[in-house]
This record gives sequence, C-alpha cells and structure tokens, in this order.
Amino acid sequence: MYTKEEINNIDIQLVALFIILITDIVSIITTYNQKLDLEDKETLLESNELYKLTLHNRELILILSLVFLYVNYRLYNISKKKGEDLKSYILQIIASILVVASCIIALYVVKLSDKNNIVDIENPII
Repeated sequence: MYTKEEINNIDIQLVALFIILITDIVSIITTYNQKLDLEDKETLLESNELYKLTLHNRELILILSLVFLYVNYRLYNISKKKGEDLKSYILQIIASILVVASCIIALYVVKLSDKNNIVDIENPII
C-alpha cells in the first residue's frame, strides 16, 4: 500500500510532466522558427522575442529538473524509512543532479549568446 506522501509525489510528477509538454511545444516552435530563418523565409518570432522565449523556456526546464530532483530525494527518504534497498534511488538522484547540471549549462549558453543570433545556439533537445 502506498502512503499519502508517495501519492503526493506522483501528483507533483504529473503536474511537472504536463509543464514539460508545454516546454516541448515551445521548443518545437523555436526550432521551426530556426528552420524558417535558415530558409530565408519570414519567421514567426523576431530575434529579441526568440531570445526571451528561449531564455524563459530554459529557466522553466531548469526549475522542472529541480522539481524532479526534489521528488527523487523525497522518494529516497520514504524508502529509507521503509528499509528498502536504496541503490536505485541513489542512482536516480545522481541522474537528476546531472540533468540539473546540464540545464544550468544550457541556460548559461543562452545568457551568453547574442540576442540577435539566438538561432545559432538554440538546441531545444536536452
């Protein structure tokens, strides 16, 4: 039987996964915008708008990765209290830390980029 805390963690994950769908849609839009720019066609977004959208999308992805790290840590603590094997939880926490690190780097790359040439560094797949 699952505890109320474990069910609460699943609820948090469901909300986070829904938000990830939104960030994926934003990434599709920015990638399509990049394709239009490379084909010398009229783009959906101006470079300043694209920069802001990409920056906020990367910030949101970083927040979501922190949420999943937090959930993994909570699940680790629940399992520890139950006396379960913690190996898989430790590996999930390590993986989450690596994802957070990659999100920080991706966000930093956007912040370093030229606002007029955001197309050159846009990589929505992380």
